[in-house]
Amino acid sequence: MHSNVYLPEDFLSHVDSFLPKHLSMSDFIDACRRPLRKSIRVNTLKTTIEAFQQTAEQKGWCLQPIPWCKEGFWIEADESVVPLGNTAEHMAGLFYIQEASSMLPPSALYSDATGSFESVLDMAAAPGSKTTQLAAL
Repeated sequence: MHSNVYLPEDFLSHVDSFLPKHLSMSDFIDACRRPLRKSIRVNTLKTTIEAFQQTAEQKGWCLQPIPWCKEGFWIEADESVVPLGNTAEHMAGLFYIQEASSMLPPSALYSDATGSFESVLDMAAAPGSKTTQLAAL
């Protein structure tokens, strides 16, 4: 838990103004203090989802699909010896460490029906997770 997370009173008052009655402000604050689940996106330009899942299983990594991105997974891995970002699979570009919420815009913009985009202007192109996701799509 990250107790050092600072939430300004003005922000909390604003959230309280639209927070549904069945939810509590203390639950909201607790959620803000919890670390995000680690998530990755498989780079389908380098490997298939199925091949990556086999590799992950061999490594002892636990993958849980992210519902809005077929290439995205929440991952649980023992990083005490080798952090995910230092693995051979990451260095080879087989996966990208990317927040699950960051996978939503490209997934929402991409049309499975046409296999294309109408148009995309990526104005938040650093460090490039959404840009590389768009390229893979």
